[in-house]
Parts: sequence; structure tokens; C-alpha cells
Amino acid sequence: MKNILTISGIRPDFIRMSEVFRRLDECSNINHQLIHTGQHFDKMLSDVFFDELDIRSPDFNLEIGGPGNEHFHQNAELTVKLIELIRKQNLDPDLILFLGDSNSVLVAPSLAKEGYKVGHIEAGMRSYDRRMLEEINRTVCDHSSELLFTYHDDYTENLVREGIPRHKIYNVGNTIVEVANKFKEDITKTQKKRDKILLDIHRPENFKCPKRLQRIFDIVNSLSRSYSIPCISLRFPRTYDFISKFDINTHSIEPVELMSYKTYLQAVYDCKFIISDSGTAQEEPALFKTPVLVPREFTERPLSYHTFCSRKLWLDTLSVPDDVINYLDTAEQKMNSKWLGIGDTSVKILKSIINE
Repeated sequence: MKNILTISGIRPDFIRMSEVFRRLDECSNINHQLIHTGQHFDKMLSDVFFDELDIRSPDFNLEIGGPGNEHFHQNAELTVKLIELIRKQNLDPDLILFLGDSNSVLVAPSLAKEGYKVGHIEAGMRSYDRRMLEEINRTVCDHSSELLFTYHDDYTENLVREGIPRHKIYNVGNTIVEVANKFKEDITKTQKKRDKILLDIHRPENFKCPKRLQRIFDIVNSLSRSYSIPCISLRFPRTYDFISKFDINTHSIEPVELMSYKTYLQAVYDCKFIISDSGTAQEEPALFKTPVLVPREFTERPLSYHTFCSRKLWLDTLSVPDDVINYLDTAEQKMNSKWLGIGDTSVKILKSIINE
């Protein structure tokens, strides 16, 4: 019997780990303990996804989130609380498993120093933009891990170039495919509407820069008028705080509250296209043939660009370039989501853990 701890704390991690949680729980050779860090504590960022994706209640919640609790507070508190929990509860893990690049993964070095074996799903992802907190987080976790699960061969080669032995690396595909597939058949029963634009801006490189933030809304407004369709914008609290602070002109773009996962997928399917600075928002839209414009200088998902699933949106011009319009008008016929895998990732991860 192997003791496996999974550590998750934010909305995307719960979604992407949901099938891995289920596989671990169902395996008779594994004792699985699910630990919620509490980084996301709002219902629309946490609880709703447990209900909708049928994730069981966590065994422990470390409650490190909260208004005004900055990243260094969270990292320090998580390190102390997690290691003390492991000791006091005599959890004796054979493997501690993380996914992604949130602040939660920064506890990995401390766990490795204590002699615990760490595994990382979504390993090898690189934008090579060290201004991104996520780039620091994912790199540190990779180099503290003994088991590294990559989404495709490009990420595997990133790790090998950084000196990580190939025998520690398993190419398993992207966890999001099997999660989205649970809803895809029901969502795609109706005809794709293409009746709106979805705006998703929540990275500090955009919302903390008034010039970039205003330019994004101006470009979206221009595209909305060009296609004669409205735009809705996900109301991320920090983004809209800075919109208010900088007195950004949001034009007629309608803010909408954060959505449950199925509602979000339905919106993704029905959109004409998406403008998003989210890394994960380059994945689900590819499965639903919805193009994505990415207002960032760098990406950790270059295959999304190469397969027409997304396109970089430069913010150095007020007008919308013709090649952007051409991409939006032709991408749906060219898009190829094979780079995400075939939807058997949780099975591959489970087999790798059992055989270790």
C-alpha cells in the first residue's frame, strides 16, 4: 500500500486534478490523502468545482488564503502547516504530488529537504519569462521533484536540457482533456453560436499597467464593433480594482461574474473567439474549436500557436492588424488539439506511481 498526498489550492488545479484524485481514490493499492491549501477560498474559485466535478471533500484544509495574504505569507505559512501536519498526523507519504505553478508548489523544496519524495504534474512548461511568478514556481518545483509528468515531448526536452535525468520524466498528456470530455458531448449537442467575445484578463503584467490594460479594452472594443457582436469580461476582483484605480474606459464591454466550470465551457464553445492572458485558457478552447488571442509577450504553450489554437496579440498598435483578423476568420478550420493528448492522462499517471 502506497501513501500518496495530493496538494492543491486553486481553481485550475482542482479542475485539472479531478480525474487524478478519482483514480487515486479508486486504486486498492493506494491510500490517498487530499490536502487543500486554502489559497482559493471563495466559493466560485473552490467549492463550486468540488460539487460540479464530483471531487470528494479534502482530508485537510490548511486555510492559507485570505484577503491581503501576500504570496510570501502564503508560502511561509504553507511550509510550516504542511510539514507539521504530515508529522502530527503520521501521514508518512511515499509521494507528495502537485500540479501546476501556483504558490502551493513552492513548498516542494522544503519537502525534498525533509526527505519526502515529490512528484510534479505539468512539469517542463517554460515561457522563459522570469518576470512571471509562475515561471519561478514551476521551475523550482521541477528541480525539487523525483517524478515529473510532462504534457508532451517538448516539455520533456526542456527538462533534459536543464539536467534532469530522462528516467525521472513521464510524458502523459494533458489532464484537461479527460475533464473537459465529461461535459463536451452535452455542450456540443447544440450548434455553436459564435455570438460573443469572451475577455479574460487577470495577469499582473496586464492589469497593473494602465497603458496595456487600456489598450486591451480598446482593441476588444474595436473587434466587437468589427464583428458586430458584444463582448463579456470575466470580473476578476484584482483586475477590476485596477480598472477602477486607473479609470480605464471599458467601453460597452459587460463584466460578468466568475462561472462554474460547465458554464465556462459552454461560454467557450459559444464564443466567436476569446481574448485571454491565461495559460490554461489556451487549452479548453482548442477542444471546442474556439480561437484565442493572447495579449502576452511570452507563452509557456508554444504548441498552441503552432497548431492555430491561439495567436499572440501585440499591444503596440491601436488598430487591429489584418493578420489578426485573418487568423480569427480562418483558425477554426486549421486548429489541431492533438498536442493536448487523447484523454488517458490520469491512467498513465496512476500506472507510473504504482510501478515506481
